[in-house]
Amino acid sequence: METKPPNRVNAPLLTVDLGNTTCHARIFGGDRPRAAALPAREGLGSALAEWLDAGPVPRSAAVCAVGDAALERELHALLTARIATVAVDPDPGLHLDVRSPATVGRDRLFAARGALSLFAGPTIVVDAGTALTVDAVTPEGPPGTVGTFLGGAIAPGPALLAEALARGGARLPMVAPRPGAAALGKATEDALAAGVGVGFEGTVLRLVERIAAECGFDAPRIALTGGALEFARGALIDSGRPVQVEPELVGLGLRAACDRSTPRAGAR
Repeated sequence: METKPPNRVNAPLLTVDLGNTTCHARIFGGDRPRAAALPAREGLGSALAEWLDAGPVPRSAAVCAVGDAALERELHALLTARIATVAVDPDPGLHLDVRSPATVGRDRLFAARGALSLFAGPTIVVDAGTALTVDAVTPEGPPGTVGTFLGGAIAPGPALLAEALARGGARLPMVAPRPGAAALGKATEDALAAGVGVGFEGTVLRLVERIAAECGFDAPRIALTGGALEFARGALIDSGRPVQVEPELVGLGLRAACDRSTPRAGAR
């Protein structure tokens, strides 16, 4: 009797995206795809282990970590003890048209790679989290690549903006940023919320506009991700540009990188 080869395309893959605030874990493929967003703080390893134990544990994983180094080590120890193959920063397959390729955050590259799996043309990637990154990527690139990362901008996210105002103004209170705040604040707290929320919207829109123009993108699509994406979603949609929201964009990029080639295994 002939034995069929395993279905590698649908083989389960765990992706782990460790950021400054949140750790996103997602299992692609298999019979039970699932996702979790866990706080990036002490106890993360236990929380991820409990989540993994709630279902079949895949035999392969891909990791992108730009958050706390101690948490990264904790995650790597957990994953290598439970999963046969752990790829750290697999090659996203992008040509980097920047001055210092080694300094580009890996989360930015995997988000860009994830965007190329969603769109076939030039794309602006907006990642609204602890920091805001607005990057440009195109599917055109040298042979052996899947596209070109053209660079972008990094700015504070809403929480950092609120913290900076409270820290820098002796009599300014700390406010909890909220999406959809009115621009006309009738009290100091409302004015701060306006400056953070509406000001953040303006930053996103202006960066998208300028980066698209400087890259020569006539009608780029926008891929929106990040824990603070709700601060930018409405403004981007109102701008008339085609927007796709994908909270797990980095995970999509990790999966695409693993599908493209055999990633390297081990810790950074």
